[in-house]
Order: sequence, then C-alpha cells, then structure tokens
Amino acid sequence: MKYHVRVTREDPWWVAEAKELRGAATESRSLADLIVEVKDLIGGLTGQDDDAVDVVWDFSAVLGDSGQAAWDRFVEEREQLDRLRRRVDDDRLATVRALHRAGVKNEDSAALVDVSHQRIQELIAA
Repeated sequence: MKYHVRVTREDPWWVAEAKELRGAATESRSLADLIVEVKDLIGGLTGQDDDAVDVVWDFSAVLGDSGQAAWDRFVEEREQLDRLRRRVDDDRLATVRALHRAGVKNEDSAALVDVSHQRIQELIAA
C-alpha cells in the first residue's frame, strides 16, 4: 500500500501528515530526519518494516504546483532509471556468461562490456 504524505513548513519545523492514517503526523527540524520519522511512524502504526513503507510525497504546500510537478517527474524518472540499470546489469551478466562459454578471454570480454577484467571474474563466479 502507498501512503500519501503531505509535507508543510512551519518554521522551524517540517510537518508531515499521512492521509491514509488518521492522526498520523510528525514533525522535525530537518527534512532528512522527517523522511526517516515518517517511515518509522507509518511502520509503527501498520506493523510494517520501515524499509517496506511506500510513501508518495506531496510537497506542493512548500514547492508550489510547478515544483511538485518537477518532483513527481524526478521520482518517476529515477524509478525508470533504476529499472533500466537492473536490466543492464542482468544483460551484462548474461553477455559475460555467454562470452565465457564461447571461450572469449576475460580481457576481451571486459573491453566489450566496459568493465575491468577483475569484474569479469566476479561476474563469472556469481
């Protein structure tokens, strides 16, 4: 489940409220600490591990609509990039294994997939 958390600024505090959990609010002097506290709060109220808490952040009260739109694009693009990196890693591993089975030297494989020959050894051993 995703939890929508609205963040506001009430100097010197950052304040967060989880919409799906009645009365779930917390505050912190730093935004970095607030993020941790929100996940801890939701985890504690729902019995979930803090790392498993999925938060959709609403910073529109602080950033305005255009800033929120930029944030939303950034989050989506970062998630797309993470998925692409995982796919590239999987494809690199499959390629290295295929090259190894074909008898290609590690140094040549390294040049083809743009990693060190030591990393090729690690990938083959994985």
